[in-house]
Amino acid sequence: MRRSLMLFFELYNNTVKYLLDALIKVLNQFSIIEELNEELESIFLNSYDGISIVNNKGITIRVNPAMERLTGVKKEEVIGKDMRQLVKDGVFNDSVSLQVLETKKATTIIQKSRTGKQTIMTGTPIMDQDGRIKNVVINIRDITELYNLKEQLERTRELTSHYQWEINELRLQVIKQNDIVAESKEMHDILDLALRVAKVDSSVLLLGESGVGKEVLAKIIHKSSSRFQLGSYIKINSGAIPANLLESELFGYEEGAFTGARKKGKPGMFQLATGGTLFLDEIGELPLELQVKLLRVIQERELIPLGGVKSVKVDVRIIAATNKNLKKMMEEGKFREDLYYRLNVVSIEIPPLRKRKEDIPALISHFLNEINHKYNFRKQFTAEALKQLISYNWPGNVRQLANIVERSLITSKEEWICKEELSEEFTEGKARQFDFDDIIPLNKAVELVEKTLINKAMEKYKTTYEVAKVLNVSQATIARKAKKYRDYEHQREK
Repeated sequence: MRRSLMLFFELYNNTVKYLLDALIKVLNQFSIIEELNEELESIFLNSYDGISIVNNKGITIRVNPAMERLTGVKKEEVIGKDMRQLVKDGVFNDSVSLQVLETKKATTIIQKSRTGKQTIMTGTPIMDQDGRIKNVVINIRDITELYNLKEQLERTRELTSHYQWEINELRLQVIKQNDIVAESKEMHDILDLALRVAKVDSSVLLLGESGVGKEVLAKIIHKSSSRFQLGSYIKINSGAIPANLLESELFGYEEGAFTGARKKGKPGMFQLATGGTLFLDEIGELPLELQVKLLRVIQERELIPLGGVKSVKVDVRIIAATNKNLKKMMEEGKFREDLYYRLNVVSIEIPPLRKRKEDIPALISHFLNEINHKYNFRKQFTAEALKQLISYNWPGNVRQLANIVERSLITSKEEWICKEELSEEFTEGKARQFDFDDIIPLNKAVELVEKTLINKAMEKYKTTYEVAKVLNVSQATIARKAKKYRDYEHQREK
């Protein structure tokens, strides 16, 4: 009997404990649900968008404060009211909830309330387990914001159009003032970029083959900047001055700095350009030891003249130009990486003339007018001559084109210049493209190609040893052939 009682009490205690644990779990679940309800209620009440809930009978059961703000209709006017009656009474001009109840699909409309406010309303059906609509949840947004965004977008488009018009006008002014010929989109884009760059003092690196017009663009940037009124445009060609003189030309020197120095010394290009623009042409030719000094001047904005002890402040805008591949030179250790990034804040690459054929006819016309006016000529090219000029690849770019046009006008006896009368240099230039219009003896063709390659290499490299190495022949061969073609040219000139 006693044992039975003990078993009963043990079973009773376990049952009570189980029930208590289950009750605690249920209470915890209720607590979580209550927290979620509070969170959802907070979201509902504080949502920036209006929210309205309509049941499956079309009766509004809940609205949040944002709904009142957006529509101008008080909640007392809609809660517990049938949307059909509200539309009939003119509170709203339409009801998205009634459309959702009819179509059973999410729907969006623009709704206007009697206060005159317009809103975008999106109704979404909430289904029960049987697939029937239980409620319709309506999201309400102010259409005024969309109208404001639309107006802002239209204003932005108008401003963009206006700015583009101003850029075009500036470009036309620059073209007119600087006597520039630019018909191609590539050159228009380059001029637009140059005008934008002119407004700031950042360093500019101009890239492109010889003769494309890098110096012309440098002058445009200077003339279009505030520095045009404050200082000079000074140019120095890094490849045209011997290395031992280049330092004193750039940075100047003090009295007694070296044998033959002026008594009072001499200011360098940096000092002469103070307040203005310094154009460093052929920057790829600058010796490495001077690259270090140039970098310091650009960074510190001060220099110490050769033979001097005191630093001199300088304020210049740097524009550099080269026809060389500076990235490759950096890899080969011939150009400093830090100087490259100092100069290349903004880079502008001018395409060769062969890649902007649209500019060639306009350039020919420009040079024709210029030279006819200069020499009081009235000469023109025939259609065939023009066709040949336009189709040519122009390895020397604009500079070569100007030279060919001037030479053709001067040497031609007739007012109409036919293709046979084009400058001989131009005719020989066809050999550079290995495109012969007529059959010529093979040895003559070989000579033309050989002469072209040797002349091109001699222009690029300093010694016949370097030329021989590039062309893979002996130095004696280069010297002999160079003399042969030079003597041939002298005989023709006589």
